[in-house]
Amino acid sequence: MRNGVIAAGVLALGLLGSACGEGSKTTPESQGGGGPYAQPSSAPPASSPGVSPSESASVSPSESASVSPSESAMPSAPAGAGVVNAKKTRLGTILVDGTGRTLYMFEKDKGQGGKSTCTGACAKEWPPFVAGGTSASGSPGGSPGGSPGGSPSGSASGMPGVSPSAGPGVTASKLSTTTRPDGSKQVVYNGWPLYYFEEDKAPGDMKGQGVTSFGGPWYVIGADTGDPITKK
Repeated sequence: MRNGVIAAGVLALGLLGSACGEGSKTTPESQGGGGPYAQPSSAPPASSPGVSPSESASVSPSESASVSPSESAMPSAPAGAGVVNAKKTRLGTILVDGTGRTLYMFEKDKGQGGKSTCTGACAKEWPPFVAGGTSASGSPGGSPGGSPGGSPSGSASGMPGVSPSAGPGVTASKLSTTTRPDGSKQVVYNGWPLYYFEEDKAPGDMKGQGVTSFGGPWYVIGADTGDPITKK
């Protein structure tokens, strides 16, 4: 009988200890940490630094820089049109146009008061240097008086309102013009009408120096004296 009472007491104590142990256990949910039972965080994601699309700088087509046709540079006279420059060469310092093309005088023009005696076929081989520049077809913008390298052959027709101008080393008081049969203004220096030579294809060419054609010789002109340079 006594032994049965003791056994019953031991069993009761064991059951009581088990119940207390179960109550003291901590589940993953009560810890609030990670693990397989952790719930996703409900905190909103941090916004990334920077400027929102509405605040970002943008340039509309109306705000972009542009140049309208009316604001763009208008076409001007060719680079060599009516500009007389001085250039040092093996023959001395001679007259050239604004692009460096050689200019000549014609001996038959001597005593003509600045008038040109070279017309027709002569003017095709020796195109006159006009104040407004010309192209082979007679329109402004080409050679002579235009871009280097073009052929200066063809009839001359100058741009109205363009006067010759003197570059460094050229005496402005020696410059004038003479009116040709087609109405263009040929540039004159120290009384000599100025010409190109059809066979000069680029700046620096002086193939016309000392050539005799159309009844007289052709020479380059000294920029300082305004007189022909006859040496070859």
